[in-house]
Amino acid sequence: MRKFINVFSKKRTMHFEHTSSGGGWFFDVEKKLQSAKTQWQKIDVVKTKEFGKALLLDGITQLTEAQEYQYHEPMAHVPLLAHKNPKKALVIGGGDGALAQEILRHPSIESLDFVELDEGVINFCKKHLPELGGDAFNDERVKLHIQDGRAFVENAQKEGKTYDAIFMDMTDPEGPCIALYTKEFFEIVSSLLKDDEAFFIMHAESPDLRLKTFQRIMHTLKAVFPSVQEMVSHVRMYGGMWTWAIASKGFNPKNFDAKKIPAVIEKRGLKNLKIISSETWESFFRLWPVYKALLDEEGEIATDANPGYAME
Repeated sequence: MRKFINVFSKKRTMHFEHTSSGGGWFFDVEKKLQSAKTQWQKIDVVKTKEFGKALLLDGITQLTEAQEYQYHEPMAHVPLLAHKNPKKALVIGGGDGALAQEILRHPSIESLDFVELDEGVINFCKKHLPELGGDAFNDERVKLHIQDGRAFVENAQKEGKTYDAIFMDMTDPEGPCIALYTKEFFEIVSSLLKDDEAFFIMHAESPDLRLKTFQRIMHTLKAVFPSVQEMVSHVRMYGGMWTWAIASKGFNPKNFDAKKIPAVIEKRGLKNLKIISSETWESFFRLWPVYKALLDEEGEIATDANPGYAME
């Protein structure tokens, strides 16, 4: 587990956080806006000197105002832009609402099931970070479910629900969310995909910072889905290189013609994208060879019986 320590002095307050087993980063904190402990975790919202407001869960940075787009923009828009007509979406986690808000920018989205375990996160973010995800909670297309993500998908499977797009925006694979990183969970998710063009996307940690965790997530997904495409970009608030995995029965945005991106962006009215363009499209699918090789090695698969991740 990544550890953290707050250092207080007369001149400055700093938040220090391990992003790997032996290293990390820090930022200056100007003011703590609110702090509380829910049934599930400790929540802090602080004002930073350089990055605006920041949300911390159990002392781990979840987002900062200045950098959240580096995570949410590619996660939402890369797969959705490559999908012809996404209508039904499911978001598991992401209680800040920022990812849901990006997804809802696509006019074809007709409904979005939003599943969050900790209502305290939602309440904190509505109060302190409304500009990032506040509109998502008021959108008539959104149905909010305060419950465990695994329980939700199990019930959805029994009810025969399907989705065009499923997003999982969870904390690191440890603690209460560990059951959402296993082969059995991914098998249920696979059953909820509407067709071969439907997709499931989740963050896959950093091969640069926690390569064993990255490797195990990817191997576990590949044990379930016929197509698993890694996606890579820079996310400063998480310490550097970061990845996502796009899993499906046949859909792969890597194969989408980058020349068509501007036309799709214009048609869907997606203004002010900061990362995605026809020029950057292919870069999301260019994982360094040294890390690509990890995916060719034999690796462990996380199961309900053996769900643990080394977090290194």
